[in-house]
Amino acid sequence: MTGLEGEVTSLAALGADSLIFLAATVFLVPLSKKLNVSPVLGFLGAGLALGPHGFKLIRELRDLNALGELGITFLLFEQGLELSLDRLKALGKYAFGLGTLQVLLCTLAFGAFPFGEQSSVQLMESIFKSPDSLVNISRLDESVVIGAALSLSSSAFVLKILQEKGLLSGRAGQATLGVLLLQDIAVVPLLVLLPIIENQQAGAGDVPLMAQAAVLGGIALKAVGGLGAILVFGRFLLRRLFDGVAATRSTEAFVALCLLVAIGIGEVTDAMGLSASLGAFVAGTLLAETNYRMQVEADIAPFRGLLLALFFMTTGASVDPHMLWEQWPTVLGLLTGLLLVKGIITSTLGPLFGLTKGESVRVGSILSGGGEFAFVVLTLAQKLNVLPLALDKLLVGTVVLSMALTPVLAAAGDKLGDYFDTQAGHSAPGAGFDDETLASPIGPFEGQDLVVICGFGPVGQIVASLISAPAVSGALCGARFVAFDLDPRRVSAARARGYPVFYGDGSQPKVIETAGIADPRALVVTYSDHALALSAVERLRGAYPRAKVFARATDYGQYWRLRREGATAVVSDLSEISIRLGSELLESFGVARTYEIQSAKAELRETLACLSQVRQKKLQS
Repeated sequence: MTGLEGEVTSLAALGADSLIFLAATVFLVPLSKKLNVSPVLGFLGAGLALGPHGFKLIRELRDLNALGELGITFLLFEQGLELSLDRLKALGKYAFGLGTLQVLLCTLAFGAFPFGEQSSVQLMESIFKSPDSLVNISRLDESVVIGAALSLSSSAFVLKILQEKGLLSGRAGQATLGVLLLQDIAVVPLLVLLPIIENQQAGAGDVPLMAQAAVLGGIALKAVGGLGAILVFGRFLLRRLFDGVAATRSTEAFVALCLLVAIGIGEVTDAMGLSASLGAFVAGTLLAETNYRMQVEADIAPFRGLLLALFFMTTGASVDPHMLWEQWPTVLGLLTGLLLVKGIITSTLGPLFGLTKGESVRVGSILSGGGEFAFVVLTLAQKLNVLPLALDKLLVGTVVLSMALTPVLAAAGDKLGDYFDTQAGHSAPGAGFDDETLASPIGPFEGQDLVVICGFGPVGQIVASLISAPAVSGALCGARFVAFDLDPRRVSAARARGYPVFYGDGSQPKVIETAGIADPRALVVTYSDHALALSAVERLRGAYPRAKVFARATDYGQYWRLRREGATAVVSDLSEISIRLGSELLESFGVARTYEIQSAKAELRETLACLSQVRQKKLQS
């Protein structure tokens, strides 16, 4: 077969695999929502069923896996975007206290068990009939990778459970978030050090230990210097780049810049001997404190979602059920040890940071399973040949099984927590998640009674001023506003005056969701362009059926179209200007300001609306 023929065959196979993946996505996402389970589990299961160990419908697994790794790049990029100073301050106590100890102790426990401890190896060999090649670890880097991978929990599963139960704002919910945040951060040093260690070991040979340490130190110093340069110069350059592209109002250019930054900085760190995922994380942190964070996160969401789904599917396809079945005693031992050790360590640490026993058990139970970042660590380790292939598959299978058990573990934790609450004399079972609501939401505005203003031009600014006026603040019962605009200069000027205005397309529900706003009280669409206003009202009404939607129109023809799309109220610019001019004229003639003018204005509005409606019906017929 010629090179060209081989390439065509490979592309054809990849195309068929891509079609299978897209078909699975179309089927799995709605099914997961209907069954109220995480799509991650569905993609892992689909990969297992469709991969080489199942129906063998996915053939070019290596090529698909290369695309799936881009999903991890975007996942790390998004994690960097979430790493704002406000979030770190809000969750600092639990992240840097409870989370740090949890990761360190779990890594030590899981790493030390198979490393140099003949008693534990003999235990696995005698009780679980484990082969010596799978449980006898002799290298420190293998031990660290195993410990670090198993210490991580699943943000995708855990956050979904907490959100469904409304438990994010309670003390135990915040502790869980803090630990997950620290686990995300803890992956970064491993992404830095593992490639350096493996590259240095590959060329070490018989070099003395001190010389190896010196070389390793030099490489690490070079890596730290390179990352420092990216952080210092990248912050300046990225702000200028995003300011320039945002000023063009080009959606395509903005999305392209987001992809360029996430992948491009990853390539830079990869060239430095580090991982591309680390570069994506650094890129996200550079944008975390900018006005563009919410729009960037909304724009990369489709790419991240699809590529991550592909990553999870290829991960599921790499699971060998035959090996898991043959080694089921070892898998059972690893799974039991993972859940018990991690759950006990986390539950024991909880009271040291102000949690009750019930809260600690809930946190420990829901975090006791494995997580998606374990796949990141294990994938990197496999690329660097750190772990034997059989052991890597065994660990991946164990993590997948533990993730599938997360809802069961959460339910068991609730029951155990209720028992401890009852023993301690707490009045309400399950109060551990709800007895203390903290002012530290995930997003900057979650849980507040908010009015979202789409567009902060002159009209949006006047609406914001009315909402903020002291004379009406009491009547609004504490409602506040947050505005989105696509003019970076207008956003910067508004923020300089202290207004909560952010760069982003407020008509996109994903942008509003990224800001942490789950259920706005009202939405105000101030766009003068009728097509933009019409599409905005349509999207926002569909996403937030309980919220009131207000919009502006040029004439009553647009008025009725906006009303049909679901706008609660529409104000017509030209008609209101005309009515206002007429009322001023009447006042100058001495007509009473109150009843007579108000009555005339109401009658005129009703007449104009009826005439416009009749005109619209004639046009339609």
